[in-house]
Amino acid sequence: MLNVTTENKTGADCTGNDGAASRVLTLSNTGLTQQNGLLVYASGLALTLTTDYTITHSSTGSTITFVNKLWNDMAIIVKYYQQRTTTNVYDIMRDDIQGIITEHGTEATLIRQTETTDSVGGVTAVSEEEYAIYTMIQDITKKDRQIHEMGLAIPGNSKAFFFHEYLDEITGNGTISVEVGDMLKDTDAKYWRVEQIIAERKGDAQEIFRVGIIKKIDLSV
Repeated sequence: MLNVTTENKTGADCTGNDGAASRVLTLSNTGLTQQNGLLVYASGLALTLTTDYTITHSSTGSTITFVNKLWNDMAIIVKYYQQRTTTNVYDIMRDDIQGIITEHGTEATLIRQTETTDSVGGVTAVSEEEYAIYTMIQDITKKDRQIHEMGLAIPGNSKAFFFHEYLDEITGNGTISVEVGDMLKDTDAKYWRVEQIIAERKGDAQEIFRVGIIKKIDLSV
C-alpha cells in the first residue's frame, strides 16, 4: 500500500557548499518512492522536475538533486508517496495494483453526498465531503463481456479501477472505499457518477481492488 510522507528540510541538509548548484538531498524513505504525487518546494516555491530538480527513485534513500543554486538557510519541503514494505501476500497484491493505478492512472476527487431526512423521510439537507483518490479510467471494449451482459456498455459509460480502500494519508479526509452513487471529478474538471461496482477482486476473501462502471455527467445543466 502507498504511504504519503512529508519531509521538512533545509539547504544545510544537502551535500555541497552554501550557494552551490547540483546539491543533493537524500530522503528517509523505506519504500520505493513514486513520481506521481511528488511535490518539491524550496523557500515556498514549487519546483519543476528536470528544470529545477531531478530525482532517483529507490527503495531506500531516494535522492533529489537541485539543479540551481541552493543556500543553507532555504526551507525545503518534499511530499511523496512510497510503497510500504510488507510480507503479507494480500498487501503485496494491493501494492502491485495500486502502483499500476498510481503510475498509469490519474488523480481525482471523490465527492460523496449525504442526505439528512426528517421524521417522515423528507430530505431536509444535503452535505458533501471530498476525498483525494487515484483511479484508472478505461473505455469499455468488446472483451468486457460481463459489462455487456449486464447492459452497462452504453454511451457515456466507462470502467474505472479503484484501490480497495483509500487511507487518510491519501484522501486527506479519512479512510474511504468507492461506492455506488459517489461522484468523481477528474483533472479536466469533468464529472462522473459511479453507477455500479461490478467486481471486488478478492483473494481468499481479502479484497484487492475494485472495478466500477462510471457515467459522465454534466453538472452545469
